[in-house]
Amino acid sequence: MAVSISLFTNRLTHIYEKAEANNIVLQLLQRVTQLSRARLLANGETTLTKMQEQEMEQCMARILQHEPVQYVLGSVDFHGVSLKVDHRVLIPRPETEELVEWVLQDLSCRYCIILDCCTGSGCIAIALAKQLPEATLQACDLSPDALDVARENAAQNQVKVHFFEADVLSPQFAAKIPPMDIIVSNPPYVLKREAATMHANVLNFEPHKALFVSDDDPLVFYKAIAHMALHKLSPKGKLFFEINAAFGNEMVRMLKFAGFSNVQLKNDLSGNARMVSAQR
Repeated sequence: MAVSISLFTNRLTHIYEKAEANNIVLQLLQRVTQLSRARLLANGETTLTKMQEQEMEQCMARILQHEPVQYVLGSVDFHGVSLKVDHRVLIPRPETEELVEWVLQDLSCRYCIILDCCTGSGCIAIALAKQLPEATLQACDLSPDALDVARENAAQNQVKVHFFEADVLSPQFAAKIPPMDIIVSNPPYVLKREAATMHANVLNFEPHKALFVSDDDPLVFYKAIAHMALHKLSPKGKLFFEINAAFGNEMVRMLKFAGFSNVQLKNDLSGNARMVSAQR
């Protein structure tokens, strides 16, 4: 059966902007047909077998229920690695890739010990481990389900990361952490009041515990990790965070007040203040 890409795209335009709808359709067709994106675009239409047609319709039905395409496909590419993703973990975003790249560019030690707090799918730790084979990577999360996914991802990408369960807000958290050279984290930072403006594909499917933080204490995770880092980072050790762009200045003030030096606020490629680093 010959089908037009635009026909699939048009079925999604009441949910997504046309360009995003077209991108989703192309991702689905690449998976279903095993054809390249360039080949699909060049033809404008493609021929599906009966089985491929059924698979495509099943995928489209899930997309029409607002399920993220990454969950439908079951994987996402992140900084050179392929990661399994499902409802147990957040979908890694491009901004987090920029955070990984910043850590790599700033790095001065090949054999450093790195901790990723609130690891989720393991995306940060695994991407760093792939690029830094001589480093020691550890990563923690509150969710046992998320850690199961992270361990699968590490095995799939053939990297060694020690994953362990930990609640960064627990008073006992710091006691679990050995000395570190680098601590990096993308913790929950979306205010609960921001939920009203979020798309259904995020709000209805991605884990809320990994997304949201109280409106009354938006920096609670950052404060806890920073407190631990003051005691566990090696001299001149570095702390890296992905942050809510609305709290860039507050993050800088908090880290300076806590006693960190060389605090740097960094914009992402869209010009938003989405990352901060600090030195012990």
